[in-house]
Amino acid sequence: MAIATLVAVALLAHSNVPASSKAAPPRSTSSSSPHAVARVTRAATDTALPGVDKAARARPNRVSPPTPTPPEPAIIKPKGPIPFLVSASVRATIKKCYNRTQNVWLTFDDGYTSQANLDSILATLKKYNVRGRFFPTGSWARTHASMVNQIRAEGHYVENHTGNHAHLNRLDDAAVSNEIATGQAASSSPKLLRPPYGDGAYTSRVYYLAAQQGYRLCTWGTDTMDWAHMPASVIIKKAVTGDARTPPAGPGDTVLMHLRNTQTRYALPKLIDGLLARGLTFDTLR
Repeated sequence: MAIATLVAVALLAHSNVPASSKAAPPRSTSSSSPHAVARVTRAATDTALPGVDKAARARPNRVSPPTPTPPEPAIIKPKGPIPFLVSASVRATIKKCYNRTQNVWLTFDDGYTSQANLDSILATLKKYNVRGRFFPTGSWARTHASMVNQIRAEGHYVENHTGNHAHLNRLDDAAVSNEIATGQAASSSPKLLRPPYGDGAYTSRVYYLAAQQGYRLCTWGTDTMDWAHMPASVIIKKAVTGDARTPPAGPGDTVLMHLRNTQTRYALPKLIDGLLARGLTFDTLR
């Protein structure tokens, strides 16, 4: 009974000791503890920056991962309006293919034609004593060397239309230079390069890449749209009188046609007649 009384007294005394006086479990003070480092860092921050909002100081610092830097593109590949255009005066010169005369230039692009079709076009040009300018692709010219030699032998100019009829705006500088280098070598002075589809023809990038190989750019003033398989009557109308989409050929202009459309050979005699009737002139063969 005495022992039980002593134990009860001891337990009662222990329960009346204040909570703050009870022994706490030991905490590690090692500098390797992340909690200790955080407490020291926050204490130092509170001391050094007393004016900073306490709620902001209480938030842990989070370091964002570095934003990866994307590689710079080799060139600008525009879709739509093309930046870095050459000046308006240079564009006008390119549109006339550096033609300094009042003569209309008849031009024929691509190749991909039959011998009969080529013979007919050359016969018409010879009959009217008109010198043409032919822009075959390099790939076609290399496999049809006899046709290219025939064009040149009959007194016409052969120009560069790139190696593979590529969209130059979709290529990097090295590929554009290669397209120019693998095109049919031009026989005129200045040497002319007609970018397929007119892509990049008015950009400073293609202008200077062409100039590095001795070329001047050339587009057209009147597009007969024979490439869209227009009938001969439409081809004639577009060149002679024009329509809502195409201006008629004028002094010093360049008319765009293609060798592959057989309708072009049927349109050519009346097209020449119509331009002559308007008082326009052409470069001559003799």
